[in-house]
Amino acid sequence: MTEEVAGIGQRDELLANIRRLSRIVLDRLEEGSKEGTLDQAQIRLLGSIAMKSLGLWQEALNPRPRRGLRREAQEAEERLSKKIADKGDQA
Repeated sequence: MTEEVAGIGQRDELLANIRRLSRIVLDRLEEGSKEGTLDQAQIRLLGSIAMKSLGLWQEALNPRPRRGLRREAQEAEERLSKKIADKGDQA
C-alpha cells in the first residue's frame, strides 16, 4: 500500500513538471510568434518540444502502450508546423 501511495505521488509530481514545461514552452512560442523574435528553426524546435511534452503527459496519464499514438503525435506536429509556417508567411 505504501509503494502505491509513493507511486501516485511520483506520478503527480511528474505530471506537474510536464505541465510546467509545457506551459513555459507554449508561452515562449506564443510570445515569440507575436513579437516576431523567433526564426523558423526556433519555432520548429519549440513546437517539437511542446508536442513531445504533450506525448509525455499522455503517457504519464495512461502508461499502457497505445496503438497509433506515435502517428497521432506526428500528425499533430505536422498540423502545428503548417499553422506556424502559415503565420510566418503572413508576417
